[in-house]
Amino acid sequence: MKTLTLSSRKINLWSGFIVLSPYLGPFSASFIVWKTTWRWVFYLLAILSAICLLLILAFADETYYNRAVPTEHQPKRKSRLLRLVGIEQWQTRNQRPSLYSCILRPWLVIAKLPVFLSFCYYTFTFAWVVGLNTQISVFLTDPKLYAFDDRDLGLFYLAPIIATLLAELVGHWLHDFTSNTYARHHKDRFSPEARLLPIYLATPLMITGIVLVGCGLQHIWHYMVIAIGIGLFVFGIMVVTTAINAYVLDAYPEAPGEVSAWINAGRTVGGFIITYFEVEWAEREGTQRSLGVQAAIVGAAVVVFVVPLQVWGRRMRERQGKVGG
Repeated sequence: MKTLTLSSRKINLWSGFIVLSPYLGPFSASFIVWKTTWRWVFYLLAILSAICLLLILAFADETYYNRAVPTEHQPKRKSRLLRLVGIEQWQTRNQRPSLYSCILRPWLVIAKLPVFLSFCYYTFTFAWVVGLNTQISVFLTDPKLYAFDDRDLGLFYLAPIIATLLAELVGHWLHDFTSNTYARHHKDRFSPEARLLPIYLATPLMITGIVLVGCGLQHIWHYMVIAIGIGLFVFGIMVVTTAINAYVLDAYPEAPGEVSAWINAGRTVGGFIITYFEVEWAEREGTQRSLGVQAAIVGAAVVVFVVPLQVWGRRMRERQGKVGG
């Protein structure tokens, strides 16, 4: 259980950066635009990307480790520079999967029902992170509504940032608590499905948050109500992000890269698709109705995707077996 505890806490820390990024960017950009021009937002992004690349080149190392090869037969590491450019990996290619198997493996992973259902759930849940973010910035800066300037909008983003940090703190113990409680009630046996339990605690917060934002924007309530709403939603999505990642990683420990990639794909697909119609939907039907539908989708996603995993997830995994290839 100690290993599982460390795993969930590291996933929780990693998830915090994922959830924080959609709000930390606009938070910083708002103040940059307030004092300079929007071009400096992109200049800064290019500079930071270049710094990250240089840091990776200077300090990062190859993380792949083939557990199928016995320890005594593992290739000896010689030079980080040779590994950085792939020469050392090429020299030990006979101990590594073929290019064909590497291309095939992600599709073998998504063919597993638990991974596919997790992907779908996260797609229909994380989509509203970007959707709400886009919608709130448009409505708060509308001169006929709240008339926020760049500085005001930047300060508003403190609400989801604080919510993320609070969820990070709570999640440090929450995910271990639910898993340990599950194990105690199942004769000290741990199951990956125990990782899904925090989702049921987070879902009411997300639904309440979306509804609050929708009603607040529709009836032009005080902006603090909207801040509380977005805070509740972000707190919930932070808990959900850790839970769903911990679940797929525990369910398929032999394919951590592939299952994480599919969860990230769900986040990206949902987040980018929603921006095409989020604002137009709200302007056409009103935020109370459009966000009410989105809140219903969040609840329905739990019923359609998470509950089957909770009830039949173990049977699915046993019937389909481990990831091969």
